Amino acid sequence: MTTSITIRKRTFDVSDPCSVAENLKLVRLQIVAGGQAEVIRFGDDEVRYSRANLEALEREIERYEGACAASRGNGRRRRFAKRIRFI
Repeated sequence: MTTSITIRKRTFDVSDPCSVAENLKLVRLQIVAGGQAEVIRFGDDEVRYSRANLEALEREIERYEGACAASRGNGRRRRFAKRIRFI
């Protein structure tokens, strides 16, 4: 399995989630601005993002931002333990 992605003729390493998140944000900005459909290649696989897939792109950005925050050690907790207090 390859660890590099090509987006708009820029190749970067998937093992750096911060870099992936930043590049996906650039793609989102182009789509929102009315740009053409974006072609992203994951090794031999190819994915096309357009206005119709903006939700999927948003989920991927969120996933990579979470991985970036976790790799830097400042991730937000999404689940909390329940507490019971007797008065």
